[in-house]
Parts: sequence; C-alpha cells; structure tokens
Amino acid sequence: MIPRRKILILAAVCHPDQGSEPGLGWNWSVRLADHHDVTVVTSDCEGSRTAIERCLAADPALASRIRFEFLPWFDAPTSGLRAWVWNYYQPLYYKAYERWMREAFVVARRLVVEEGGFDLCHQLNMIGFREPGYLGELPLPLVWGPVGGTQNVPWGMLASLGPTEGIRHLCRNLINEYQKRYSDRFCRALRKAVAVISVASDTADTLRTLHGVESEVIAAAFGTAGHPRARVRRPTGGLRFVYTGQHLSRKGVPFALEALARLDRRLPWTFDVLGSGVMTPAWRRMVDRLGIADRVTFHGFVTRERLFELLDSGDVYVFPSLLEGWPASIAEAVSLGLPVVTTDHQGMRDMVTPSCGLLVDPSGPGRLVAGLESAFRRLLNDRDLVTSLSEGALRRADEISAERQIPAVLQTYERVLASGGAKVTASR
Repeated sequence: MIPRRKILILAAVCHPDQGSEPGLGWNWSVRLADHHDVTVVTSDCEGSRTAIERCLAADPALASRIRFEFLPWFDAPTSGLRAWVWNYYQPLYYKAYERWMREAFVVARRLVVEEGGFDLCHQLNMIGFREPGYLGELPLPLVWGPVGGTQNVPWGMLASLGPTEGIRHLCRNLINEYQKRYSDRFCRALRKAVAVISVASDTADTLRTLHGVESEVIAAAFGTAGHPRARVRRPTGGLRFVYTGQHLSRKGVPFALEALARLDRRLPWTFDVLGSGVMTPAWRRMVDRLGIADRVTFHGFVTRERLFELLDSGDVYVFPSLLEGWPASIAEAVSLGLPVVTTDHQGMRDMVTPSCGLLVDPSGPGRLVAGLESAFRRLLNDRDLVTSLSEGALRRADEISAERQIPAVLQTYERVLASGGAKVTASR
C-alpha cells in the first residue's frame, strides 16, 4: 500500500468546468488527492477560483485532501495592434508567463518554509517545455510533466497554410528546433527534475535523443469509462461528423472540408463545427466556396453541457490537427463512443488505435485530403465499421482513464522518493 504523502503541485491553470490545460490541472490534482494530501499553487483565471471553491464547498471530503493557493493571472490584450502582436509574437506571452511563474515560485517557497513536510513537488502545467518554471530551486525532489510542445507542424504542410500562417509556423518550427536543443532553462530543468513525464511518445523520443533523458508517457487528458453519455453508435441514416476546438490554422479543418466536398453528393453527411477563433471567417468563406454550406453548421463557442449534447448527437469525431500533444477533445470523444478520424502523428498516434479510429497521413496537403476523403467514404459506405470503431472507442476510453493512468503517476512519485534524488527512469 502506498503511504499518503504531502505533495506540492504547481498548475498554472486549473478549472473544473473546462477542458484542455485547465481541465488537466484540475483532473490530475483532484485524482492525486485521492491518494495524497495535495496543495496546488494556481491562477485565478476565467473564473477558476469561484468554480474550484464551489466544488470544494460541495465536497467536504475532497476539500479535506486538497487546498489551493491562488495568484492573479496575467491579462492578454483583447483588441488593437497590441492584441495582434500578442497573438503572432509569442515572446510577449512567454515573458508575461515567466513573470507569473516567478510569482508562483515565491508562493511555493513560502509554503515550503512556513509549513514544511512536503515530500516532493510537481510542475504540472502548462505542458509546453519552453517555460519549465522554478520549482527546481526548491529543496524538494522535482517531478516535471507531462511535458510537451516539442511537436512541429509537418514541414510539407507549411505552404498549404497560406503566406501568413505558413510563415508563422515555419518560424515556430525553426525556433522549436533550436529551443528544444539549446534552451538553457529547458536543459537546466531537465537536469534538476528527478523524473519527467512526457505528453506523447514523440516527445519521449525527443528527450531521449537530444538529451539522454528517459521519461514516462502518461495520458495528459483522461478518458472517462462509463461516461453518462457513452453509447455505441449504430447509425442507419446519414453520418453526422463533429469537430470541437479552437479555429486555428494548425487544426487542419480546411483539409477536412475539402475532403468532404470531394465526396459523391449522394452520400448523406453533415458536419458540426464547434468553437471559434481567428480562422472562423476564412473557414466560413471556404464552406461557401466549396458549395457545402447546406451541410456544415458553425455553432461557435458553446457551454460544456451543450458541447457534450452535440458530441452525443454525432456519429464520428473529426480531428485533422497538424500540431498537438495529447488532445483532450479526443479523450472526450472516445469516452462517448465516437470513432475518430485524425492525423497519424504526434499525440494522435498514441491516442487513436486501429480499433477506435482511422489515421491519415499528414505529411503533405494532397496526402492529407486524400486520406480524409478515403476515411469518410469508408465510414459512409460501411456502417458496421462505424459501430465496430465505436465499440473500440469505449474500450480505449477505459484504457486511458484516470483509473488506469494515475497509478503510473503514483508509481513515479514512489520511485522518486526511493531514489534519494537520483534520476529515475520510466517503468514501462
């Protein structure tokens, strides 16, 4: 039996009612609190403090195992030239984020000095490797991860994103290649961390190849076995495809739209596009140009409840992303029993197995569109395949559930504490 430890976690964002990074911060922290006494240093961002305090008030048992220290989050500009520069010139964001991490470290250090008794500290999120925080300066063993952000948009896809987005991602790719090799703070954090958790297999390969660091791959976003809306899809009419997420060029939605437009018009399908972002106007124009506006519905930003309603009404989840770590939206989709059509690289390759989805080659725009078109046609012509993949999706949700993944984190903690500060390697 694992003894109950006292754990200090830094989760930059943490929210019980959101997905992605905030959901990761919340889900990992509360799941770990089932086994240890957890203190979380986090931000008050987008109503997170109110939502967290509401959850703790409703669950006194949880409140007895976990507590939160909140710091104000930094505000991003919302309009004008400064907002445009903020979105396209990432150093501005990272400068503000690094200042916040310094403030969070001051809080963490105070907790260690005033309270004592912590067994280890865990730098949880943000996932990106560029800002590792400062917990390594504490006199505690450090666990870092899940670490991500090492992925690039495939080089062969850059030109297809258009001049502005293509150049932006070209610059990001080049900077990424430099920083993951030579960033002083990244390299120092890898040296200080007693154990590292990777967000996906390709990140683990990068850390091993470039830095000789072994890491554990643990699901960043958990599936939910027995989700209230889980069901096997047995479509009899047209197929309802669904996408959820930000409207960004790297999400690859235009390639799915082009693939759908190539299908025989007699094949019955619709496509629900949830979310919003800078690319929404361009995507709407593309739908009109392709002549498929009668089949594509843009829902905009919706509440979590409405999101799950729309996923529940769908038949197939479409996620043609060009750049991703471990997408929470796929974990949500398989939890509901949705087969997944996605790209065969990065975290998607880890998440989606042949039993729960179809993977397509993202190495170039022609291959990606052709692969998506083929996948859509297969599903439209073979409803038994949809049902079989739906059954596989529910099994996959169980495999990446917290019940299956959190024990790996607990084992990592125990290996760290047993190592006496020496580096520990992955257990699987």
